[in-house]
Amino acid sequence: MRARHPVALAATLAVAAAASAGLAGTSLTTLLSGPGSTHDSPATAGTRATTSAITVQVTDVVDGDTVRVQTGDGRDLGRVRLLGINAPETTHGSEPADCYGDAATELLARLSPPGTTVTLAADPRQSDRDVYGRLLRYVDHQGEDLSATMLAAGAARLYDSEPTLVRASEHQLAAQDAQDDARGLWDAC
Repeated sequence: MRARHPVALAATLAVAAAASAGLAGTSLTTLLSGPGSTHDSPATAGTRATTSAITVQVTDVVDGDTVRVQTGDGRDLGRVRLLGINAPETTHGSEPADCYGDAATELLARLSPPGTTVTLAADPRQSDRDVYGRLLRYVDHQGEDLSATMLAAGAARLYDSEPTLVRASEHQLAAQDAQDDARGLWDAC
């Protein structure tokens, strides 16, 4: 038998708790886009990430792979896209949510609710921002990579990146475990 990813059990328990609490169908109704924010400008997309890890506070969970954050002194850093994952989409205007989109958002909101302190770490192989102006970062909470946790719960799929992410092996193992065990979207969709 293959060894399981260390966060798989915790992620499975979180998903089960959400389902029993009736939260799986709940969605965030407002997606924050930060119009006018210089932090959301796509002008820096393609620039290689060079910043070191910083500790910030989550101010909102936008969807299953994006949060908004601010520094300890209250400076808004805008939206942060979790590296390595692609969560199903939530409702956008008249477009319905993808299968498991609301559940993925709710799981990320339980893992990092507003007020949570997290560490952002850049991947030196990746751009600093995506084409939507979001910072591209690993988001760690209490030593756990939230991307790996989301993958282990089956709340997201791997996001293929070129070049390969530094944490790709950990992410691949978590995603494969969720798929093998039919957790989250691998069972529901």
